[in-house]
Amino acid sequence: MRSMNIVLIGFGSRGDVQPLLALAKGLQSAGHSVSIAAASDFQAMVEAVGIPYARIQTDMRALMNSDAGKAWIEESRSSMEEGRNMRRMINAVGASFSDDLLAAVAGADLIVSGLTSFGIAQAAAEKSGQKHILALFAPLNPTSNPAATMIPMISGANIFLNRVAGSIAQYFTHWVFKDTVNRFRQSLGLKAQTFRQYTHELNHNTPVLYGVSPLVMPHPGDWGHQLHVTGYWIAPHPVWQPPAALRDFLDAGEPPVYIGFGSMSNKNPEATTEIMIAALQRAGRRGIIHSGWAGLQSANVPEDVFVLDFAPHDWLFPRMAGIIHHGGAGTTAAALYSGVPSSVVAHMADQPFWGRRIHELGVGGRPIRRHKLNIENLAAVIHHITTDQPMKANALALAEKLKQEDGVAEAIKVIEGALA
Repeated sequence: MRSMNIVLIGFGSRGDVQPLLALAKGLQSAGHSVSIAAASDFQAMVEAVGIPYARIQTDMRALMNSDAGKAWIEESRSSMEEGRNMRRMINAVGASFSDDLLAAVAGADLIVSGLTSFGIAQAAAEKSGQKHILALFAPLNPTSNPAATMIPMISGANIFLNRVAGSIAQYFTHWVFKDTVNRFRQSLGLKAQTFRQYTHELNHNTPVLYGVSPLVMPHPGDWGHQLHVTGYWIAPHPVWQPPAALRDFLDAGEPPVYIGFGSMSNKNPEATTEIMIAALQRAGRRGIIHSGWAGLQSANVPEDVFVLDFAPHDWLFPRMAGIIHHGGAGTTAAALYSGVPSSVVAHMADQPFWGRRIHELGVGGRPIRRHKLNIENLAAVIHHITTDQPMKANALALAEKLKQEDGVAEAIKVIEGALA
C-alpha cells in the first residue's frame, strides 16, 4: 500500500491522546505520514515521541478547571445535568475548535476522530471527500450485550432493552454536540444534520475502531462488520527515572495504595485530599496521592503518604498494592495491565461503565460515585482490593492475557483496509 497522510484527532484529556501515540507510531512504522491534533496541553507529549503536532488552541486543563468544568465534573447528579454542563462547555469552545480541526485535516487522506470531534470531522470529510474513521475508548454503538453498553437497562442479561439504552445514549451525544456541529456544517455550506442522519453515520456509514480489549469489552454479536474491538493501544513510555524522594518512599515500607483522579478538577482539593489520607489511615495502608489537574494537596501529609506530581502509570502501578482512580479509559487500561486490583471513583461520562466492568471481571472493588465519596466507603474499598486474594489472582491473570494482544496491529489492518 502507498503511504497515506493520516491525521488523528485527540480532543480531550490525556486519556484521549495517549492511545493515539501508540497508533501513530504503528502507522509510522507501516510507512504512513501521521500527525496528531490535540489541545495545547499535549504538544510536548506528542512531539516527545516524534509525531508531528497540529495545534488545537484550547487549553484543556484550564477548561476543566473553569467554573463550567468543575460544575460538569462535580455537580452533575444525573445524566441530564451532566449533558447540560457538557453542552455548555462544548458550545463555549466549539467555534475555535472547529476552525483548528479544519486546518489540521487539510490535505489528509484519512481523518481519525474521537467522540468529541466526530461531528466536526465527519462534516469536514463530507465536504472534502476525505475518508473518516471513528476511534472510541468506551461503548457507544447500541447492542443487547450489557458488557458493551454504557448504561444498560438490565446489566445482568443480554436483552433488547439494552439496545434501547444505547440508542438513548446516542441521542444524548447528538444533543450535546448538535449546535456546534450544525453551525460548522452551515459554515461549510452543508445542511444541518438530523439525529437520524447522525445515527446512520455512527452505526452504519463510518468504520469504528474501539481501542479496548475484547476481554474487557467484548465484541457483541449484533454489531455490524464496520465496528471493530481491536485491543488496547498501549504506548511504551520512554525510560523513566523516578525522583529520589519517590524511590525512597517506595523503598521505606510495604507497597502503597495509589489514589488519583487524573484530569478531574475539584472545587476543594484540600478537603478531598483529607478524605484520602483519613481513608488510608483507617485502612492501615501507606499511600501515594496523585495531585493531578485538581492540584490535590494538604497541609498535613503524614510520613506514610506521598503526594506525587507525576509518574508514568506503566512504571508506577505495578509497584502498588491497590489502585483507586477516576475510571478514565486510559487509566483503566493501565490499571488492568499492571495486574494490581483497582477500583473507580467515578466522576462522569464513561467512568461508571469502567468501574462496573472492573468489578464484574473480578479484578477490582465496587465503584463509588464521586458525589458519594467519604472516608468510610473509600477505606472499605481500599481494604477490599488489598486483602482479597482471589481478586489479586484474577487481576494478574487478566494482565497476562492483555499483554498477548496487539491492538495497534489490528487497528492498522482496519485503517489500511479503509484506505484501500
